Amino acid sequence: MFDAKNQDKIVFERTVAGEPHKGKVFVAIHSHLDDIPRYCAGTLARLIREGYTGYIIRASNDEQRGEAAAAENTARGESEHAAMAAALGIRAVYDFYYRDRCLSSISIQEFRFRLVFLLRRLKPDAVLSFSPRGGDEDDSDHLVTGCAVEDACRMSPARAAYPELSHAGLQPHPVPERYHFVCRPAQPFNRVIDISSTVEERITAMVKSTSRDGGHGSRLRAALAREGKRLPVLGNSDESADREYIRNFMMKEQRTLGEQYGVEFAEAFYYVDHRTSDEQAEIDRYVRENAVSLH
Repeated sequence: MFDAKNQDKIVFERTVAGEPHKGKVFVAIHSHLDDIPRYCAGTLARLIREGYTGYIIRASNDEQRGEAAAAENTARGESEHAAMAAALGIRAVYDFYYRDRCLSSISIQEFRFRLVFLLRRLKPDAVLSFSPRGGDEDDSDHLVTGCAVEDACRMSPARAAYPELSHAGLQPHPVPERYHFVCRPAQPFNRVIDISSTVEERITAMVKSTSRDGGHGSRLRAALAREGKRLPVLGNSDESADREYIRNFMMKEQRTLGEQYGVEFAEAFYYVDHRTSDEQAEIDRYVRENAVSLH
């Protein structure tokens, strides 16, 4: 899936020691409870280890993600979402509970307003979410979420937008850095992040999403046992089976990407730095080189 040879100007972030980002905040925004575990859990755990405080926003209620009735799936999804976030060390989660697989029919203005409210409240230094441009994305919930997040990040610093929030004490807030998930082969990336030191947290996050990713290993182990067989790589318990199934069969793309950079596992993103625009940087450079004294 990840082909670094076809990408330009890729920045590789190696694991660093200490807490170089202490005091910073990130907000990760996804559609379904298994999106963050699959696309960026290792990076979130690493950011928290490096000093970030993290928050997660989930757009849908995941009512169609499971084998039970919608109400039971929704309740289970809420529980699993909280457990997944706790495994990563997330400070708090916010569930919007829009109907699963129906985000294309909701009010995008309402969705955007709720996001702007939280962006101004939480004041993130970085936001992680889907790309607003899709790129071979076949999940409409992902597309809607990506577009809503992009609009919210654009409007959060606008003083003329939502003046009622300013009156309520939630002042405009710019989002300096944005990381777009890479979910499909056609989506570009320009940043590769070493997650070798936090791969266990990523696996735990996937295990906690039991209605989606967490039970494959134990189910396979049970099926083989009924046939009088076992798969050594899965270990000798359901817990180890679930973890090793994810490690060996569900993280091949992250392993392959990591190998291209000499590490065990890595995650890819399309990173956009909004701290200084290219235009402003050029103006600043010109001023430094050409300004003269008035005296």
